[in-house]
Amino acid sequence: MEPLNKKSGWFILLLLFSATVSAQVNSSQVFADSYRYESSGDYQNAIAELNVLNGYDYHKSLRLGWLYYLAKDYESSKKFYNQAIGLAPQAVEALLGICYPLEAQKKTDELETVYKKILSLDKANSKVNYALGNIYYYRKDFIQAEKYFDLVQTMYPFDYYSTLMSAWTKYFLNKKNDAQRLFNIVLIISPTDQSAKEGLNLLK
Repeated sequence: MEPLNKKSGWFILLLLFSATVSAQVNSSQVFADSYRYESSGDYQNAIAELNVLNGYDYHKSLRLGWLYYLAKDYESSKKFYNQAIGLAPQAVEALLGICYPLEAQKKTDELETVYKKILSLDKANSKVNYALGNIYYYRKDFIQAEKYFDLVQTMYPFDYYSTLMSAWTKYFLNKKNDAQRLFNIVLIISPTDQSAKEGLNLLK
């Protein structure tokens, strides 16, 4: 076998050094340092900490999506959340994550698609059912809104927001008895609520 030339020798030493450095990276410490920077509002260093990490690709992508969202770099946030979704297609948390930049950008149509994907994996998710109900409510698609608000209200009968939104949805669907019942429940949950009082006055 021919002896290694000088150039080849340096290349092998560099590879060995890189492998040694990589092996010395403490993944837990990397994340701890990233959390520390995040807590002080230094999102760029929180991001930079993760760039030295090999492995934990899903967890790193998910966290980068969150950090770029905090830094208001919504396109980069979506990029990394999409990477996480690709790595773990059944992970509801990654789909919930991408909702943050989409909400910030007011991408309602894209949010609707993501919400439905989440519900295909977790049909009883109260936050997503409520959010989807809101989308339809503000589009004045009260028939669709009713379905989602009712589901949340059935699961959480003492929840203020879903009860109030369900009441107004019934009102606009001219379901007066249901609307009255729900507005009265709102006033049990929040006795001084002006929105519920307004609804009841309109029903007189």
